[in-house]
Amino acid sequence: MKKSAKVLIGVGVVCLLLLLASVWYAVTFNESRLVGPMDLSEYEFTVKDLPMIVSVIFVTLYAIVLIGMTSVANKKKRITRKINPKLGFLGIAGFLGFRGFWMYPDEKAVGMFLSFIFFGFFGFFFEGKMSDTFMDERYMENKRKAHLNADRAAVNIIFLALLVFGHGRFMGFEYSMVAFVIVVSLAIALDVFLGEYLLYRYDHEDEHCESEE
Repeated sequence: MKKSAKVLIGVGVVCLLLLLASVWYAVTFNESRLVGPMDLSEYEFTVKDLPMIVSVIFVTLYAIVLIGMTSVANKKKRITRKINPKLGFLGIAGFLGFRGFWMYPDEKAVGMFLSFIFFGFFGFFFEGKMSDTFMDERYMENKRKAHLNADRAAVNIIFLALLVFGHGRFMGFEYSMVAFVIVVSLAIALDVFLGEYLLYRYDHEDEHCESEE
């Protein structure tokens, strides 16, 4: 087990170093392509983009494997994963999305608006408070109910946004699509946050009811 953890940490360090080296290469020799703001609608692949693309793929695959291994380990233990509630402060990164309003008029790039998704990281605050919780039948039922309600709210918002902005007549096609990207990003963030918040609330409501009995 310890050996597997060391290998996993080692791979993570290598991926991080590759990413940092790719960023340095892009800034130094490739005019900061794929690092600085750019209009993706006019993007054309060049060989110099390969280091950045490959390093991002490696980091993404590593993150997926890490999350998968953590989930499998926690299921075997039947307890929730241990997370520091302070990770919820990562949700502040969602405010980067407002930078898109400043960048879009000049660069016509909507990528920065996707940063609104990071607001979902505020959910780590409630997940952290539920760390090391035994996942009994009551907990699993609350989890299903919480995520179902969160998914339903997000889907309803996206559906309404599609009705309002999908035809492109409300504010013109261009700005309707920008508005749609913003609303969808916020809906995804709400889904992630609301799922953790509702689970925390349902669990503590059950505990309160049991204490009264």
